[in-house]
Amino acid sequence: MKSYRLHTFVCQGKQCSAKGSEAIHESLKEKIRDRGLKGEVKSSRSGCLGVCRETGVAGEYSPVIVVYPEGTWYRNVTIEDVDEIIEKHLKGGQPVERLLHFRLDTKTV
Repeated sequence: MKSYRLHTFVCQGKQCSAKGSEAIHESLKEKIRDRGLKGEVKSSRSGCLGVCRETGVAGEYSPVIVVYPEGTWYRNVTIEDVDEIIEKHLKGGQPVERLLHFRLDTKTV
């Protein structure tokens, strides 16, 4: 398998799917390609990432995107947020603070 600098996972669980996560994933893939990042950044669908279980409220934090290897978790992502995530985080290396749920390097938000 090819090595990528970053790998995004877009939750496709029941709650995230109900809030448009498939369209978010397709937009993310398309814009990664259009910005010439296809060889550096991979985007994949994932099963349920369990964030709703953490809060106890189904769908409260969905849709969810996780960026690895650094372990940045985004919540409440909309299709309108995709450009900002790509420009600030995937290209610029800075997380989008307003969407952060969790970061492995800080252990909290």
